[in-house]
Amino acid sequence: MRKRSFIQVSSLIVFLSILTIIVQLSTYYFFESIYVILGVSCIISIICTNIFLEKTFNYETCFIYTLLMVFVSFVVTLLIYFGKDYSQIPYTNTLIGIIVINWTIPTLLCFLRSMFDRGPRFEGFNSFYRNNSIIFIVFYVVIFVYCLLFQGLFPFNNLFLAEKGNLIPFMRLATYIEDYIYQNVSMSTIVIYLASRILLFMPYGFYSALLLRKFGKLIRILSLLLFPILIEILQYFINIERCDIDDVIYAFIGGILGTILFYLICFTFRAVSGKVFLSRESEYMYSHSSLHF
Repeated sequence: MRKRSFIQVSSLIVFLSILTIIVQLSTYYFFESIYVILGVSCIISIICTNIFLEKTFNYETCFIYTLLMVFVSFVVTLLIYFGKDYSQIPYTNTLIGIIVINWTIPTLLCFLRSMFDRGPRFEGFNSFYRNNSIIFIVFYVVIFVYCLLFQGLFPFNNLFLAEKGNLIPFMRLATYIEDYIYQNVSMSTIVIYLASRILLFMPYGFYSALLLRKFGKLIRILSLLLFPILIEILQYFINIERCDIDDVIYAFIGGILGTILFYLICFTFRAVSGKVFLSRESEYMYSHSSLHF
């Protein structure tokens, strides 16, 4: 039978989840190379995700597996971080990489399987994508608040602070460039400064394009611009030193890139599969609507 019993599926999820955690933590403990650790984590995640799809023909099991792995690896990371003075397992940023892999690999693999699936072989991709997006958005909001609203927690946000913030466009970037010319900072410093601020808003641009897809272009563009302005207004009242006009510019660029990424994914998905990304099948009611999320 295509669909297995609830007990069989649950047992499979628990077994493969435990196996994944054991393999990931064992690799982390015995190997120092970040490439080996993350590579093994990717491989075990790919194998388990494919097993779930081939055994259950449903993306829901992949979501449960993803949820368990992200939650467990997150809890383990917190325990190691706060108990690093007493733990036998040292804390490194590689643990964060494992959390990212535990979400990214199943999401990417299920997307590819859905895109290349030539028949109704697997079920529930839209629900899987929505639920996995909720996991991502929860972490994204926490990281977003952590990075932008508190001093000293975001790369370079405590450098070149002014008592009343900065309202001169590109002043801090110009300062970095000047320091680079006089060899006071490296080029990587400038790259990290720009990339960190632009990339932080790419997910916002991606999901704004997804959720506001039925609205006009003006609404979508305003959403990319007004939200960064709102953030800077909040920073003005919470921590005026962090208020910077540059952040609005970089956030808008990041939002535009996220929007482009969304439409690029939609174009690729339709070109390969012949279906609209996240659309209902024709046999469902209201199938004329292009987006169900």
